[in-house]
Formats: sequence, C-alpha cells, structure tokens
Amino acid sequence: MEQHRLTRSAFKLLRLVAINLVLLFALLELASLGFFFFQTRSFFYPVNKDRIQANATLFQVSGPDREGWTFDYQIHPYFGFVTQPSYAEFPLKKTSQDQFIIGIFGGSVAQEFCDYEFQHQVLAKMLQALPEFQDKKIVLLKFANQAHKQPQQLLTLNYFLSVGQELDMVINIDGFNEVALSYLNNEAGTDVSMPNDYIYSPLIALANKDLSGGHLELALEVLQLKNRVQYTHDRLSECRVATCYMLRWAQATYLLNQYRGKLQTFSQLKPETGKGALVYLKRNEKPLDDPEALESIVDLWFNSSLGMNDLLTARKIPYFEFIQPNQYYSTNRQFSADEKKIAFDEKSQYKKGTLKGYPKLLARVSSLQSAGVKVFNAANVFDETRDVVYRDACCHYNDAGNEILARYIGRSIVTVLNTRAGQK
Repeated sequence: MEQHRLTRSAFKLLRLVAINLVLLFALLELASLGFFFFQTRSFFYPVNKDRIQANATLFQVSGPDREGWTFDYQIHPYFGFVTQPSYAEFPLKKTSQDQFIIGIFGGSVAQEFCDYEFQHQVLAKMLQALPEFQDKKIVLLKFANQAHKQPQQLLTLNYFLSVGQELDMVINIDGFNEVALSYLNNEAGTDVSMPNDYIYSPLIALANKDLSGGHLELALEVLQLKNRVQYTHDRLSECRVATCYMLRWAQATYLLNQYRGKLQTFSQLKPETGKGALVYLKRNEKPLDDPEALESIVDLWFNSSLGMNDLLTARKIPYFEFIQPNQYYSTNRQFSADEKKIAFDEKSQYKKGTLKGYPKLLARVSSLQSAGVKVFNAANVFDETRDVVYRDACCHYNDAGNEILARYIGRSIVTVLNTRAGQK
C-alpha cells in the first residue's frame, strides 16, 4: 500500500511538472509569436520562409561592412581580387568537338545567372532548339566574380584567352556594378577604374599589416564568429515554432555583436599606407565632382565593352552584353508591398550611384550598338510580372527573377543567331 501511495505521488509530481512545462512553453510561444509579429506585422504560422529570410538579413555578415569582406576574398595579381576559390579549373580544354563553350562574365548577378543555368539549362535548351546546336553540348564557364566591374571583365577575358582558354561565345551581364561600385570608389577617393574600394582597400590594409601572433589570433576569431553568425542565420528559416525562432534570433544577435566588436578592433590595426605599402591602389587627392565622375564611369564601361567586343570579334567569337535590371533604376515595374520590404533600403549605399549613373550609361547603349556591339538593355525585363523577383535590397534576384532574365537573354541571342543565319 505504501509503495502504491509513493507511485501515485511520483505520478502526480511528474504530471504537475509536465503541466508546468507545457504552460511554460505555451507562454514562451505566445511571447515569441508577439516578438515575430512586432518585427514583421504578420503571424508566424504558417511559416513564411521568404519573410523570415528577408527579416533576418541583418545577420548576413558578408557585407557591406568593409573590413568584413576581407575574409571572403583573395588578392589576385591581375584581377584585383577574387572570391575563394575562383578560376581554379581554368583554362578548360574541350574533350570533344561537340562541346560549345560559353563564358559568363560580370559580377554577382552574372554568377547567380550562371548557377541558375547550371540547374535549369534555360539558355542551353533555347540554343539547342536551333539546327546548328542540336548536336552540341553547351558548356558554361563561370568567369563572373562577386563585386567585379569593368575593366575587370576585360582584364579577365584577356588573361584567359592569352593562356589558351577556348571560347565559342561570351556573355557579359553588367551595368549595375559599373555605376554603383565605381561611384562608391569616387566617394572614397579611389579612382573609378580601380577594383571595388570597399573590398579591395581592406585587403590591401591586411596585406600591409605586420601580422603578429596576436593579430593573427584576432583575425581567426573574427572569421570563426562570422561563420557562427552565418550558420545561425541560415537555421532561422528551419524553425517550425516561434520559440525556436526567438531563441535563435537571440543567439544570432549575441554572436553578431561579438563579431562586430572583434571586427572593429581588427579594423583599427594600423596599415602601412606610405612608400612601404605592398599593394598599389590609384587614389585621387579628393573625389571628383559628380558630372566628371559619372562621365569617367560611363566612359570606362563603354571603352571596356568595346574592348571585349573588338578582342572577340577578331577571333570570330560572338559577344553578347546585357545591362541588368535593378530596383533603384525606375521603370514601369509595379512592386508589391511585400517585395518593397525585401528590395528597397533607403539607406542603401548603392542607391545614389544607380540613380545617377544608370540613365547616363543607358544613354550610351545606342552608340555601343552602332559600334557593332551586341548589347541589350534588360533594365525593363521585370516590368510585366507581379511576382516577387528580388531577393535583397542590393541587386540580386530569386529563382523567378533569374528565370525571366535567362529567357530574355536566350531569346535575344537566338534572334541574333537566326538573323545571321538568314543573311547567309
């Protein structure tokens, strides 16, 4: 009987503990739901991955903090900088005559276009519908690199042609980086022709530092914290209950504050800027006035595009260039309220250069076409869709946006090839 009473008492205690745990979880979940609603003005259920990811962008530590970029890039002796790793397999030789190699050049938008094409073969299928491509295997090579701008594409093309890279066609997707990043260069006192200043300058500063053991240890801590913040950020969209979301948000916030503190300390290490500096970077005594800067920016793009076309035309390699769409250049596009939250940031560092530079760059497209360059203004390609196509407040597209851009590029190239075939 005594044993039975003890068992019943233990059961009651366990039940009481279980009830309290359930109540505690319910209270936590209610508080977490309120936390999510306060952030997004929407309910956590059903889980909206796109909204969670958009809301968590503040934990993305790959930019725009200038020193933070340092740990994503390597200084390159010819191209300024590259992401890690890049171009390791190039030059790539054909293994059969039925291969048709297309080189993709540009910045991160071109990178993501290439990645989307690897998965979906939108361009490849459109080309293979043409008689001359029916027996061809389309091979895409990604020469595009995050944050590259002209003349980096021209330099990259020259280099790989010089070391024997075979190319049957070249596609260059550009425009945004050329105006937005070059404009930032000028504001920082760096010549517009130089690589992107907010990436290249920290790399130079790192290269010029006398990295003692303590400095190296600090650099390692920054890198480890960055990886932990990114890992926690990536797991936010996996949460199925609001409590999970709130706890991971708190963890990410703590790690982000630790990362920023260490990063600030690291950035305050004094670089060598005088004659002892190891890396050359052309700087101006003061920023150019806007009219002069924008003229230089557009001339640089124009001459680089012409240079790529002339180089490829001499080798009978078709060259196609596409000016990418960007949300900060106004067209007839109608943005939904949800997309506006994702795509626009009034404090964006890219906004001013795009607003001022895109009209001037696009005004030169007809002159480039008259010079024989197959260049296409794709700034309006999203105007006819109401779907969300942007995935951030910089310049990048989701799958729907990449699909639209890929089809536009494919149609444009097919039209040119068909026209040439009809003229023969």
